[in-house]
Amino acid sequence: MAEPTRPETQAEKRRQMATPRQCKAKTKSGAQCAAYAVKGSKFCLTHSPERARERAKRNKRGGEARRAIPKSSEGVDAPRIANVGDVLGLVNWVIADTWHLENSAPRSRALLAAADQAVKVLQIGELEERVSALEKFLSEGKSEHTSNTN
Repeated sequence: MAEPTRPETQAEKRRQMATPRQCKAKTKSGAQCAAYAVKGSKFCLTHSPERARERAKRNKRGGEARRAIPKSSEGVDAPRIANVGDVLGLVNWVIADTWHLENSAPRSRALLAAADQAVKVLQIGELEERVSALEKFLSEGKSEHTSNTN
């Protein structure tokens, strides 16, 4: 005949099941891992010995993905810059190439920097057009002025 279970033991078991257990692994600094243990294990996903092989494969794939050259830049020669349009083309190319990278803080900074440069290039282009129009206006005014004085 089975021995009756004590109420304290049942309550203890329920409390253990209700509260997640902390991972038993130690970090490199010697502190206990702060993550919760996987159900039925003493360790979290990161430290679980049963998942070591799967974790190694996943880490390798992640490293390979970060080293991959984005498709849009494969086989493309560096652009030659001769005017504002070329610079704007380069900035747009950088934005398109960066857009496909994994979302991260460095990617966001690169996109913002490229957008900032695009605004500056557009402003310079607009100023060049205005100066060109003024030069044309002044040269036409000069030729009219010289023809009126003769």
